[in-house]
Formats: sequence, structure tokens, C-alpha cells
Amino acid sequence: MDDRAELLPVLEGCRARGARAAELLRQRFDRFETSGARVRGARTASERWTLRVWLEGGRAGVVAAPSRGGLVAAAIAAAEAAPPSSLAGPADKLPPTSGPLGIDDRRHEAIEEGDRNELLTLAERALNLGGAQLRRLRYVELRERRSWMSSRDVEQRSAATTYSLHATAALGDVELTHRIGSRHFSDVASLPFGTELRRRLDGLSRKASLPGAPLPVVLDPRGMASLVRSIAPAFAAQSVATGNFLSGRLNRPLASPILHLTDDAGLASGLHTRAFDDRGVPPITVTLLKEGVPAGLFHDPESARAHGLRPTGHYLDGDLRPSNLVVRPGSRTRNVILTELKDHLAADELPPVDLATGRMHGPVRLGVVSGGQRVGAVTAVLDVDVPTLLARITEVASDQERTEEVDAPTTIFDPLPWRAE
Repeated sequence: MDDRAELLPVLEGCRARGARAAELLRQRFDRFETSGARVRGARTASERWTLRVWLEGGRAGVVAAPSRGGLVAAAIAAAEAAPPSSLAGPADKLPPTSGPLGIDDRRHEAIEEGDRNELLTLAERALNLGGAQLRRLRYVELRERRSWMSSRDVEQRSAATTYSLHATAALGDVELTHRIGSRHFSDVASLPFGTELRRRLDGLSRKASLPGAPLPVVLDPRGMASLVRSIAPAFAAQSVATGNFLSGRLNRPLASPILHLTDDAGLASGLHTRAFDDRGVPPITVTLLKEGVPAGLFHDPESARAHGLRPTGHYLDGDLRPSNLVVRPGSRTRNVILTELKDHLAADELPPVDLATGRMHGPVRLGVVSGGQRVGAVTAVLDVDVPTLLARITEVASDQERTEEVDAPTTIFDPLPWRAE
């Protein structure tokens, strides 16, 4: 995958046009996608070249295109029109990520149509049992090869595979979407995908009423993963600086002190693990919540310079983005906790967070559990802000599970402010 001979002339062209510094990222994508229970998909190949240049005074220009033709002239023109900045400049030379990342599936080239068909057939059969109806089924494979080079004599290369399976199924008037993803085909092929979605449908299809008494709320690992995934983008430094629900709350209690959340873009075989980001920065682990207190943010080279910090390696596709999120588990098992609770509400998934206000508002499907037995399900509306919600966490169980890019345990909340739909 050594394409230095193709990248180097672009950087040399920048120098010839008067650029003080430059960064170049080349991405090559091989994608396969299919819908339905049989492999009838199409395979596509594409490229994206991203060039970033700096002129005198820190004027920066960035251009992305499907080829390198005209890239230098376009980036120089963008920089000439940009305002000066004392913070602008290429990323510093940093030590590369060490250790096996496990993000490139060695089996990828050996996967055959029969393997894919078996995966899809098993998912369909599991969903169609018990009266459930499969509405949509989509399978995607992606292999990305990345080459990065800067005028500071830094070069990096990596390759990564991603496999994902998405399905929507219905049982009665309940329709749910479920997805799984992994760096390795064997993981996606072995996970009980259809079985898990059908279990969720079964648990929500029998109707009940919203209990009159306030009850604790249980969020399973998949639901907790969805909550964490919704909140994490707020920890981008630029988002906090321009104003979101975390602005003014750094280093102040935000959540229950038992909640500890980290972002680890170097996690072995993690779905969002990477050797370097789009600025060529090897990632570091960021502690987002330390005992309920916001403790760290995602930084690109410019915001890191402004705060005297090291960039975190989270700059992708023009923005700072979370990677692999890890909620620290507790010490007690889920079974022990639920035995003690007896009566509670089991939330399937909470509404997304409005990052500007921190408000969560929307319908939630709730399983009603009485005496340790699920008696049915009801849909209720939740209207709460993130600090109030997270402050009501009373326990996290020991059953940490990986759902796509999030490792999360079952989480217990004090009663939440529901109202009938």
C-alpha cells in the first residue's frame, strides 16, 4: 500500500506555490452493500483526497476531491481567501500508536458469497419466527485504506475493515430497528442478531398501563450504549466553545458520581479504533466523565494549541467525533440487582439528546415489570435534561457488553418524569 510516489508530488506542488506547510490524506474505499435475505448487492470503489495548506500568517485552506487533479491550486486559492490565525498549522510530530489494533480483518479477501448468504438467511429466519415480520435488511462491508503525509516529514498508513448489519422488523403495531457492527466478519456472523431483535419485539408487543406509582428504570447495555452515543458528541472542544449543554459545566458535577465514561480510539478491534485521524494524529484515551464530572474534551491541533494540550486524534470528516466509548461497569451482577428491584420499568431506548440544550424529549417504549415478571409494555413520553437524567443513576451492573462502538453495562435510574402518550 506504499503510494508515496503519488502523494509526494502534491506536497512538492504546495511548496512550489508558496505554501509554508501542508497535510495530505488519501482514502481508498472498497464497499459492498446488499438489501434483502440474498446477496444481490453491488461492489463499488472510490477515493477521496484531502489537502490542507497554510500560507503566511496562518491562513489555511482545505479542499477534498475524488482525485488529486487541481487539488493544489484549489487549496492555495482557499488559503489566500482565509483570515490569518496564530493557532493554525499542521499537527506536531507525535509518536505513532503502538500495539496491534486488530482493525483490518485478514479474512476479508476470502469471504465468499455463500458466507454472506448464510449470515443473511439466519438473520431472516430468526426474525420471521413467532409472527414477527421483516421489513428491511441491509448488510454493508467496507474496507478503507488511508495514507497520510505532511510537510513535517511525517508519513502514516493504515487499513481497516467494517461489517454492519441493519434490520427493521415489526410485530403487531411495534416496529423496531436493530443494528450490529464489527471489524471482523466472524463477529457479525456469530452474533444472535435476529434473535435479539425478536426478543425486543416480543417484550414490547403485549400492552399494559403506565403504573401510577413512580418506579425505578432499568436500561440494558444496548439502551445505555444508545444514550452514551447520543451524549458523547457534546464533548468536542469547538462544540463546547460555541455553546452546548456542557458549556460552563466542565469540572463541575454533571452526573451521578458512579458514572465514569472514557473514549478510547486505540481499543483493540474497536469499531471506531484507528491508527491516526484525518490530521495524522495518533489517538489518546480521553476521560469524558470522571466520577460524574466532565473531565476532558476532544481536541484538534488548533483547539489543543489554544489550551496548551495535545490533540486527541478525534478529527474525522471535518469535525471532532467520538470513537469507542466505555462506561465503567459496577461490581454487582444484573440478576442480583433485578432480584432486589422486583417492580420496575425496562426502557428499550431513550430519546436522542438535543446537544445545544441538553434536553431529551420524546416517546419511550417501556416494559412494565411487576414482582420480577414482565406484565406488558407501554409507551410514555420523557421530558428531561441530561444533568437531571444522569444524576438519577443509582447503580451500574457488572454485565458490560459491546454494542457497536460502545461498551456499556445495565444501568439503574431513580424514577423518571414520565407522562402518558
